Amino acid sequence: MATFLQKLRTVTLGTAHDLLDKAIDLNSPASIRQYLRDLESALDKMKSEQAVQDGQIRTSTREKSELESKIATDKETITKLMASTAPNAKDLVRGKAAIVLQNQTRLTQLTQDIQTQTESSAKLHTTVTNLENRHDLMVARVRDLERLDRDSKAKEAAAKALQNAGSLIDSGASISVDDIESKMRARNDVANAKFDQAIGDTHVNDETNSEDIDALLATLTPVNQ
Repeated sequence: MATFLQKLRTVTLGTAHDLLDKAIDLNSPASIRQYLRDLESALDKMKSEQAVQDGQIRTSTREKSELESKIATDKETITKLMASTAPNAKDLVRGKAAIVLQNQTRLTQLTQDIQTQTESSAKLHTTVTNLENRHDLMVARVRDLERLDRDSKAKEAAAKALQNAGSLIDSGASISVDDIESKMRARNDVANAKFDQAIGDTHVNDETNSEDIDALLATLTPVNQ
């Protein structure tokens, strides 16, 4: 069991460190965020394994205590049987002694397993704490990178806008504003002349018809009311 836990711990830690190493080599905040999520998932698995190991240590410790109590009880039983005069007392003593030896072997192995699990659990606790600290630092760094990314994009957009404005200014540098104004004023003069001419033609028509109007009025006699 201890060997399996050690292998699982090694694989899990290796995965977490690989994620950190890959994140360092990336240049995209979005990619780093994804690796941070992967790291968080790995940390969750490590914490889960940590809880499993802590539970197994409690279980093994309880089993050890129960086994120690059973061994002590069996030894007391053996001492009583050794003093017994029953015909089968000797056989019972040897049977109980065999059970005690088996349980002592189990107790030795259980004690070693508890020690190994305790050491592994302590290292896992320390590693999880260290990785959490590194994770927190990376989260802070990602925030800095995101701020720098936003600032860079804003400045790049501003620079592009300024370049476009400069291009417009440069493309219009050869155009003379005075020439444009002169042409527009000449056009306005022509328009004014055409307007005045149109108004004049209207007056001429009125004057041409005035003689006919006078002749008509001369033939008419006013009527007294």
